[in-house]
Amino acid sequence: MTFVDILTSQLFVLGFMGLSVAYVTLHAIILYKKGKKHATAMKSAAVPLALLGFYAIVTGIFGQFAWPLPGAYNILFYDLYPLVGLLFVGFAWSLNSKLKLQYIGLLSLLVGAMTFYYGISGYSLRLTKTPIALLGLYLLFGIAGVFGYPVTLMLDRAEAGIKNRSVWWWVVIAIFLITLVISSLLAIYVGAVSVPAHLMNPP
Repeated sequence: MTFVDILTSQLFVLGFMGLSVAYVTLHAIILYKKGKKHATAMKSAAVPLALLGFYAIVTGIFGQFAWPLPGAYNILFYDLYPLVGLLFVGFAWSLNSKLKLQYIGLLSLLVGAMTFYYGISGYSLRLTKTPIALLGLYLLFGIAGVFGYPVTLMLDRAEAGIKNRSVWWWVVIAIFLITLVISSLLAIYVGAVSVPAHLMNPP
């Protein structure tokens, strides 16, 4: 069996997942500001989110068994990647079924905290040649995951017709969207700059 390093495509998909959630969240906020409920409008977002999440689950489990990355870096990446996939499939399911989002938001908080910890650990151990990029990628995704929980609480409140009048809700949403977009673009950038090397050195 040939062990194939598919990290480049996985980084692209990670970025796509983050940008997709940012888009969905922004769309829900626009509907809220217009005084409309978002559950039905957001339901169609379940399809792309589930597809991306399913890819992350399958390739993440592959990575855990095949160990295509060198040494501890395989643990650093593949301990988290399938969990992120499960998170996105769960989010898609919640949207499609019009369930409360706060429970998948709680899972987002836990996975985000785990991501934050792995990033700090990987940086302190200098596991890559670009520790700052690693730290930024993991910390920003971790922060976005943690702030995903209060964002889902706000979306649930908005769907129930409860006004979110505190300015702090909007600060939380801003932090969530900014960290999510930046980390997603960083993942895409890291994947993009790695493509030439992967094409020049196929397995």
